[in-house]
Amino acid sequence: MWSELLTGTFLTVGGEVLIVLAFLHMLSIRRSPSSMIAWTLAIFLVPYAAVPFYFLFGNRKLIRRYQKLQFLLKPIDGTTPVCDHPVEKLLYANGIPPASPDNRLILFDSPEKVYDAFVSHIDQAKKSIDICVYELIPDETTKPLLDRLKSRSEEGVRVRLLLDSIGSARLYLFGSGLRDLKRSGVEIAFFMPFLRFPFRNFINMRNHRKIYIFDNQTVLTGGMNMSQEYFSYDPGKTTYTDILCGIEGKAAHFYAQIFAMDWAFATQRKAELPAAVNGSFGTTCIQVAPSGPDTPTDGVVEALLSAICNAERRIWIFTPYFIPNEEFVHALTIALHRGVETKIVVPEHSDHIVSDLGRGSYLRELSSKGADILLYPGKVLHAKAMVFDDCALIGTINFDNRSLFYNFEVVSFLYSFKDIETICSWGEKLMDGCIPYKISEKGWLIRMENLMRMLAPLV
Repeated sequence: MWSELLTGTFLTVGGEVLIVLAFLHMLSIRRSPSSMIAWTLAIFLVPYAAVPFYFLFGNRKLIRRYQKLQFLLKPIDGTTPVCDHPVEKLLYANGIPPASPDNRLILFDSPEKVYDAFVSHIDQAKKSIDICVYELIPDETTKPLLDRLKSRSEEGVRVRLLLDSIGSARLYLFGSGLRDLKRSGVEIAFFMPFLRFPFRNFINMRNHRKIYIFDNQTVLTGGMNMSQEYFSYDPGKTTYTDILCGIEGKAAHFYAQIFAMDWAFATQRKAELPAAVNGSFGTTCIQVAPSGPDTPTDGVVEALLSAICNAERRIWIFTPYFIPNEEFVHALTIALHRGVETKIVVPEHSDHIVSDLGRGSYLRELSSKGADILLYPGKVLHAKAMVFDDCALIGTINFDNRSLFYNFEVVSFLYSFKDIETICSWGEKLMDGCIPYKISEKGWLIRMENLMRMLAPLV
């Protein structure tokens, strides 16, 4: 009896101490009010589950003790904006180098095109192949590519593979699928391995970047991970509808810098930044912008808010997950009131039911104010792209709190008319196959969505 009483007292007092510590930590790092409300509600509802999760997932920037090299990307040519665009200037004010004008951009909008591009670039690489990807699954689509990487390594091409330890957890925990690659000389590293000091690795901060670099002058980037679910010649084996863009030229150098710093952090080595790319590859004006816990400011978030607030004609958002914070909701509402055409394209059903519930109240609110909400049926829309008048972006970032504020991401801002129209043409074809969103009148669903909105900063 006494032992049961002491155990109960210990658990009660211990739980109260942890709750107090969690609240004190919230105050010490100056969290946003919405985030504090969400965590407070979670702690109130399920304290013994929410408090440990807070200390695992509650940080948004790496603390100094574990700080990875901050992104201070080095410009190539000039040090002032070259495209004279407000978004470019805002990113520049946040420490992002100005856009480079001498690039070539190609959009790969089908699984077949993506697979062929991978094969071509792997086979043609002369010096190096660097791959940073969130999820890698060895299957009948990717194994031939991995065999090609092994062969290129044996031929003397430096091949490096950087995987996220959560996204590629099966390979991290059971590494047998990587042994042949390692034997051939392929260098492999995992980003923030979660079994190594788990409470120091901030497992909510994942490397969500997808960067495929060839000879430091050609890059494939976008939403696609490496598995047959994203690209396969057999349509029945693809789960997602996604895109990759190919970039040749000076902009590729910034992706190479980003990979070099991510690789240095994962391997605990000094970053070896590549030499700048010389020559002109085209007329595309691209500004490469990383975001995440390793950036000193939230430059990409500021750029998106600015683009929404300054848009006069159109705002198109293509994203698999739409869970914005209140600032974005207000900005989109103001744009709608100004008469800006606002289209938000999301999958009819994503691969995360929590995200689908979390987006409900936002879609309902914006739809009631005039936004055109379109649902992509069939395969899960996984592409990430946005268009704001005379500016577009494509990359790895989703329109949700986790991607905008927690994950390591990277996007390319496009300022050239022909490339913006390329994104628009792709978007128009996608929207032709969409179905309109209808506001649900189900009371239980509305209440559930409103509850999820309160917890949205945690999703």
